[in-house]
Amino acid sequence: MSSHPISSSKVDPAQASETRTSGDPIVVAEVTQSLPNKRGYLWWAKRIVISILVLFSVLVGTTLLLGAQAKADLIAKYPPLGQMVDVGGYRLHINCTGSGSPTVIMEAGLGEPSLMWALVQPQVSTTTRVCVYDRAGLGWSDPSPNPRTANIMVEELHTLLKNANIEGPYLMVGHSTGGMLVRLYTHSYPSEVAGMVLVDAQHEDQFSRLPTEIQQNLKAMFAQDNQTLSLFRAVIASGIGALVPAIGAEADNPQLPSPAREAFSAMALSDPKFIEAKTAEQDAIFESSAEVRAAHITSLGNIPLVVLYRGIEDSPMPGMTLEENKQRWLGLQTELAALSPQGKLVLAEQSGHHIQLDQPNLVIDAIKQVLTATHS
Repeated sequence: MSSHPISSSKVDPAQASETRTSGDPIVVAEVTQSLPNKRGYLWWAKRIVISILVLFSVLVGTTLLLGAQAKADLIAKYPPLGQMVDVGGYRLHINCTGSGSPTVIMEAGLGEPSLMWALVQPQVSTTTRVCVYDRAGLGWSDPSPNPRTANIMVEELHTLLKNANIEGPYLMVGHSTGGMLVRLYTHSYPSEVAGMVLVDAQHEDQFSRLPTEIQQNLKAMFAQDNQTLSLFRAVIASGIGALVPAIGAEADNPQLPSPAREAFSAMALSDPKFIEAKTAEQDAIFESSAEVRAAHITSLGNIPLVVLYRGIEDSPMPGMTLEENKQRWLGLQTELAALSPQGKLVLAEQSGHHIQLDQPNLVIDAIKQVLTATHS
């Protein structure tokens, strides 16, 4: 039996299908195709994805570390101006300057720290003792485990003054929501208050008297604002705000003097508690108004009272014309001035809502007028 040699060669696939003739050597055809190496592509794709994830993790970790250090540096750079006082497991910050009686107690607006009085406190302290404080979570104060409603915040202030050994009588000064709080304080502790100055103060009925549709629009606006604050909170918690201060430009208050301006921004960018407290106060503003309304404050007693109100409408109510807003606000402020037989209504013609920043001398003069009246 004869044998044929076996040879191996690469041939064209078409040729490989042809019939082998007798006597031809057996050919083993190796059919090659120029197909992509799918396995190789997947291997590289996985490596690229893994590399990106590793790089992202490194960047995130580095940012968090640098951000934590930046926040710590800001906190160290701006220590509390006053003393930290325990009010039941958490501390509130209070800063008192000057000497004399009655002691002036200043209450800031919704979500704002005591630094908002930086243009007023130094001037008033040349005449009497002045104390500014930060509500829980704001400024240098610790967060509170309690809701941010009017009754609770008033009791926290009362406990703070008692534990800090700051004796009355007091001359209460309140801006915006702070004005509503000092009226509730005076209603709750009338014997402790000798006089009052309200600075474009919130009226407990300013929302409830609005048409239902406008009230709903306001609540929607507050909810949307709180969503923005939540995003800002994440930026602060990550440390990005401290690393890139320009991100927190809305926390900047150009009317404040230096270093109060820088301290305000530093506190807002170094700890998310500031945003959390502001959000909580805003969430509870309708409940706070209802609590003050339930107190039925029809009189503050026969005490010296000056009510300052804005002449420039910088916070118009949606759904109302500018003139309707002005008349509505004038009516509310007139009611506040009527809470005392000595009540006096004063228009701050060149001011928006923050009269203590736009025309601080008006606030200073009003406080001095009330001081003089308490001594007579």
